[in-house]
Amino acid sequence: MRCHHFESGECRSCTLLGLPHPHQIAAGRSRIEALLAPYAREGMVWQEPILGPEAGFRARAKMAVAGTAQSPILGLPGQVREGCTADLCDCPLYPGGVEEVLEGAKALIRRAQVPPYDVARRRGEIKNVLVTASPDGEHLLRLVLRTTRALERIREHLPGLLSAHPSVVAVTANIHPEHTPQVEGEQEIHLAGAESIAVRTGDVTLFARPQSFLQTNTEVAGELYRQAATWIAELAEGWEARTAEVAPGPPRIWDLYCGLGGLALHAARAVPAAQVTGVEVSAQAITGAREAARTQQIPATFLVEDATSWAIRESAGDGPPQVVIVNPPRRGIGPELAQWLEDSAVPDVIYSSCNPATLAADLAAMPSLRIGAGRFVDMFPHTEHAEVIVRLHRRPSAAAHRARQP
Repeated sequence: MRCHHFESGECRSCTLLGLPHPHQIAAGRSRIEALLAPYAREGMVWQEPILGPEAGFRARAKMAVAGTAQSPILGLPGQVREGCTADLCDCPLYPGGVEEVLEGAKALIRRAQVPPYDVARRRGEIKNVLVTASPDGEHLLRLVLRTTRALERIREHLPGLLSAHPSVVAVTANIHPEHTPQVEGEQEIHLAGAESIAVRTGDVTLFARPQSFLQTNTEVAGELYRQAATWIAELAEGWEARTAEVAPGPPRIWDLYCGLGGLALHAARAVPAAQVTGVEVSAQAITGAREAARTQQIPATFLVEDATSWAIRESAGDGPPQVVIVNPPRRGIGPELAQWLEDSAVPDVIYSSCNPATLAADLAAMPSLRIGAGRFVDMFPHTEHAEVIVRLHRRPSAAAHRARQP
């Protein structure tokens, strides 16, 4: 991928862009496999990495607004805070159509005369412009404002943007009064269009609402979900022989930190006879997951709960499931959930990690579970950021010991 912003020194967020992409993959894969080697089963061979396109892959654009109401500039939040005012609307990481929507947002700012937020002086109104893009070319536009003062002017000129950019299916305003590095605030105001955007990901369609988490790289996320489903389908072939180790009845799969339900929905499609339950603390994400299950007639249940508390409470009543899927935030699953998994009789765990360092820490706390299969995931090309998905299996001696527990 070539980027004139990188070559001119205007933007260095893609820190590895000067390194050929195959070299990036080889270095990242080597680093992750070495980090996780102490937690892998003897003789385990890593599968080929999950790769996607080098450019045009970012499902979300997060742009800070600088300049003036008459001449707004859209750049990366961190760089704008540091005084860099390069306009990055044409960033090659964005898929087709995003640049046009960002330019439309700049035109709306000009027409509505919404002053950009001045970080140093702590005054102004519009802080950020956020765009979510679907593989079908639709867009969700969010305007992050310090207050609601400019809303009337934005509403007045919004029809012009919608007319010029019919790909925009929804527009919201996010109110973010605090002076913090966070990109958005808690309050979301619907301005026009649908309540969510449909994002085809792998073998399902997810429904992303403005404040729900969506994987940045849609194509790679879809392949990650498919890999988890493939592993679960393989495990399902042996469940009948292991029914004595777990609770009787239909096989159960728990997706903890399920978000919009991508992993749970794929699991339910792969093993229709299983009872699949997704658990997530975000009510907005669960609303999207339920919509996806309902509209696609996928048999999965989604609950708004703290994943750790729910798993501990649920297993105390009905016992552990056949498989637990975890896809936690960067901090990992943490000591409490790791301890529950270590002490439980769950034979298999699928762990999708966006921070291999915390994955390693969690694995150190679960010595009974070892990596039986894994893949490096190139979710963020041209950066040091790495993701990985692993299939954990309880060691036979540990499984037998757990089965003997009263």
